[in-house]
Amino acid sequence: MLLLISALLIATGSVCCAAESSSKAPSGGGKKKLLLFAKNPVSWAILKSGGHGMLVYREATGTFTLSATGLHARSSYALVRYADAPPKAEILARGISDAHGTLEINGIWKNWTKKFWVVPGEDVAGTVGENGSLKAWHPEKYLFEEKPLGIPCNCPEPEEH
Repeated sequence: MLLLISALLIATGSVCCAAESSSKAPSGGGKKKLLLFAKNPVSWAILKSGGHGMLVYREATGTFTLSATGLHARSSYALVRYADAPPKAEILARGISDAHGTLEINGIWKNWTKKFWVVPGEDVAGTVGENGSLKAWHPEKYLFEEKPLGIPCNCPEPEEH
């Protein structure tokens, strides 16, 4: 029970650095993770009661798995990489949430820098593996990265084994 409470506190209360980046990144090619959260589009504060997800990836091979909850049930979503060049967004994967609003998708990707978002499928045009474009902006429906990848922080960079 204590372990479960600790995990929940870490998952909902942490706002620093669950991504890879700088020279602080662990070596060995283990799995790394990036947390994604629903955010208030005015303040960009994480909404603790909103949707959230975890992108677990292996930088060396490019394989990744995204697990997200708190999404709209039976809805189309896309995992995109956004590199501050509106409206361009590279599409890593697409999937449909289940009856409970849970989304599980996986794939292969090589460029683990910048911003990663989960957006409704209808908000992005294009196919997986291509440069797409955001054709709508509904940030209240998105999951945003905890912090952009490739940005150093004053905390240990997690690696999962």
